Amino acid sequence: MQRFNIYIKSKKFHWSTTLIIFTLILSLYIISVIKQNYFAPEKELFDEIILKSMLGLFILGFILKTIGLTKFKAINGKFSGFLEFYKDYIIIDQEKFKIDEITSIEISNNDYYGKLDRYTGFGPSLSNGINNQIVIRLNSEMTKSYNFELYNEYDMEKVEEELFYYYSKGKIDFFELAKILKIKSKTEIEEFRNQISLLK
Repeated sequence: MQRFNIYIKSKKFHWSTTLIIFTLILSLYIISVIKQNYFAPEKELFDEIILKSMLGLFILGFILKTIGLTKFKAINGKFSGFLEFYKDYIIIDQEKFKIDEITSIEISNNDYYGKLDRYTGFGPSLSNGINNQIVIRLNSEMTKSYNFELYNEYDMEKVEEELFYYYSKGKIDFFELAKILKIKSKTEIEEFRNQISLLK
């Protein structure tokens, strides 16, 4: 049986390295603007200190970014319970959802442990694999959404048999299934379509 950790994001505000550096740079800029508008406009020692401080913060940021290429992001939350896939039902944190009670299933599984994220500002660049999501829409018109952890990029293949069954029951769209299983090229998609055509 394959199961995945459920991730619950903290609602508390967390200061990141990027936010701290940009806040300091913005503060220095505002101080500089106020001084130019309300005090002597000529360039003085104070102005040089402001400019050099801003430049120093940018340099510090790039140094931290370089170091962060080998460091993991902060989790800023907690793990609680498991996501488990079975043919006739899905268990999420001990709550059972029968397949017959489900209208549709959507899964986003593009994140995994150790994935490099180059667009994280000045902070750590390695992911904890927690930005994956499953959305379940029920016959009662309720929608359930959960984030979960993936350790390896292709871990969802371990529940391929269950996903095929959900597809055969009309709970997962064909292109959604292909996306989950990382089937991308036109050739692969057509081959995959032929492979599962007999399931419905």
